[in-house]
Amino acid sequence: MNRTFKTVVGWWYWILILVTSVLLFYFFWMHDTVLAAIMVILTIYEIEMLIHTQYIITSDDKLRIETGRFVKNFTLNVSQIESVRKVRSMIFWQPALSFSRLEIKYNGNKKTVKVQISPQNEEAFIDKLRKINPDIIVI
Repeated sequence: MNRTFKTVVGWWYWILILVTSVLLFYFFWMHDTVLAAIMVILTIYEIEMLIHTQYIITSDDKLRIETGRFVKNFTLNVSQIESVRKVRSMIFWQPALSFSRLEIKYNGNKKTVKVQISPQNEEAFIDKLRKINPDIIVI
């Protein structure tokens, strides 16, 4: 059975959505069509990520990272994971909506790769991964 973990949403993400929405209404009010259209696209993208960012541990022992319709989903085998550690990071292109994250280090195509995520129940998430792959090192 699949286990789904929603993302933690940090305060900064709510501020980002608020600022983008305010700018959207401002540019709409000022009849600046181009900038209003850009803000519409950004707001839709941000809300899409807010609603759809989740981490699924599947019944076939894979970790699927979903971030909405506009960003490609990512899947890796739990057996590839080497370590998990808690980090605080402001890297915006990671599939995490909080600064408090888990950094997952895994074996990719002939190299070690890292991805940062922010599941709501970190301990349960790590426990579920370690049930599948007890060799995961928790740092």
